[in-house]
Amino acid sequence: MHKEIPFQYDRPVFFRVETFAAGRQYEAGDEFKWKEIGVDDKKVMILYRERILHHNAELEIQRRVGDGLEELDIDGLHAVVDNINKKVKLKSPHLTEYEKKKCKKSKIVDKQRGLIRSWRRNYGNLEVD
Repeated sequence: MHKEIPFQYDRPVFFRVETFAAGRQYEAGDEFKWKEIGVDDKKVMILYRERILHHNAELEIQRRVGDGLEELDIDGLHAVVDNINKKVKLKSPHLTEYEKKKCKKSKIVDKQRGLIRSWRRNYGNLEVD
């Protein structure tokens, strides 16, 4: 039996089995974009340790290139915005700067994707830890 590789934050993780997580149903082999939807890394570590999630080099190669926003519904997109805005707030010395640089929200799915992409083009450096 080969030894399981340790969890790596910078690599994608995939579900081994059909699972309900973060308010959504996932099939075996689906990627879990936990950073984008704001799932705590400690919870992801538990799922990985319990062998519900795993790294898979073949699936990494097969997955589509992109920003992952197409797969998210409005709640997932709003979670991305909330995550972005938490980081902006931490990096903004004044409320006026935060208000200027925060990512805006929309209830329209396609518009929300556009707002996130536009924000990332202009202020993406604020999203990086």
